[in-house]
Amino acid sequence: MIEEKGLGGKKVHRVNVSLTNRLSLKLNRLATACNMKPTTLAGLLIELSLNIAGLVDKLQKEYCTQTSYRVVIVNNGAGDLVYLLNGREDG
Repeated sequence: MIEEKGLGGKKVHRVNVSLTNRLSLKLNRLATACNMKPTTLAGLLIELSLNIAGLVDKLQKEYCTQTSYRVVIVNNGAGDLVYLLNGREDG
């Protein structure tokens, strides 16, 4: 994983997402409605999604093929979920 520094000294991890034309149209329309850039909105959607325990659990039930890599979701009480792998905290 490559770590870069963005503006303001903030650490940034870049992820490229490929969307179908249909999903891209939806993202662009919603971004316009929310007065945001599509990339900003996509980042916000990912951030929100990763903090919904039910969604994370559903994704793992459907796509997790290696039980040793399955994450255990712990609510830290501050509004964020902590992901533990094999019962240990990985940074």
